[in-house]
Amino acid sequence: MSVMRFYFVISAMLLLSACGGRPASDANDQANKDPQDDDKDKVVINVETAQSYLGNSVATFRSTAILEADKAAEVTTKTSGIILDILVEEGELVEQDQVLLVLESDDQELAVKSAKANYDKSLNNFNRAEQLIEKGLTNREQIDNLKFETRSLKAALDQAKMNLSHTQVKAPFAGTVVKRHVKIGNLIQNATSVFEVVDFNSLQAKIDVPEHHWSIMRAGLDVTFDFDALANQMVTGKIIRVSPVIDSSSGTFQVTVAVDNSAQNLRPGLFAKANIIFDQRDEVVLVDKDAIIREDELSFVYTLLEDNELKKQAVTLGYEMPDSFEIVSGLEAGQTVVTTGKNNLTPDVKVNVVNYDASL
Repeated sequence: MSVMRFYFVISAMLLLSACGGRPASDANDQANKDPQDDDKDKVVINVETAQSYLGNSVATFRSTAILEADKAAEVTTKTSGIILDILVEEGELVEQDQVLLVLESDDQELAVKSAKANYDKSLNNFNRAEQLIEKGLTNREQIDNLKFETRSLKAALDQAKMNLSHTQVKAPFAGTVVKRHVKIGNLIQNATSVFEVVDFNSLQAKIDVPEHHWSIMRAGLDVTFDFDALANQMVTGKIIRVSPVIDSSSGTFQVTVAVDNSAQNLRPGLFAKANIIFDQRDEVVLVDKDAIIREDELSFVYTLLEDNELKKQAVTLGYEMPDSFEIVSGLEAGQTVVTTGKNNLTPDVKVNVVNYDASL
């Protein structure tokens, strides 16, 4: 009987082992396991963060533009002749009516002298006739004829003086000489282009705007420009005109923007990215653009809680700026959000904040 009992005990132990039984010591180890051991098994992802903040949001229409000068002229001659002297060169600043070029003027000077002599003679005869009429030695008809003759000769003298003035080519407005077309000694004809003058303070940008923005465009709106040729320099302007018609072929209308060139670093022909600011809201919640996660029509951010825990939070976006978004709802100012590394996150992962220090 003792042998049979031994075999029965051995069989029972094997049966318990096959059924998943385990020693009591293993059960005690599982009960005493530290919950922090589970955290050690989680994947840790490095992220960068930023805080939401209060600021001003702006609504903008983005487009491109090429600068042009409102005051830009081809300076031409008003008479023919040989160029005797050129008084300015390309790149020089000139004032309005400043003499740029001098033509030969011998013929014009002689014409002035002849016209002045004829006028002086007629004026003298008219003055003498007025004295004679008081003595009854002439009549009113002769006086009137002399008066009209004197006026005609005065007009001829004025014409001769004007022709003489045309031998000096003058600047039509204050600006910069950007091109010279002629040389000293050239024989030029009337209406020959000799210089190009541009006023760099009259720079404008003409922007084509889609017709669905018709109701929001108006004179006085602020515009900012970003020029590839001027790194990290923001240039401002204002809309001064809005075209009253829409181009049916393109479905756009044109707005004209006066550009601030007080720094004198802009030139016609420069290409710019333009932002027309048509609305602004003050003291709203803003967040770094990199924090936004888009999923279909919805937007989210990951907010950082205590112990580096994460929460995926839905937000409603407002106006979009170059580097930030306005948050209409879902986030308050001062909350920490993930900006870099967000695409690899889920709410149950651990993160390690490694913000880049720009001062280093």
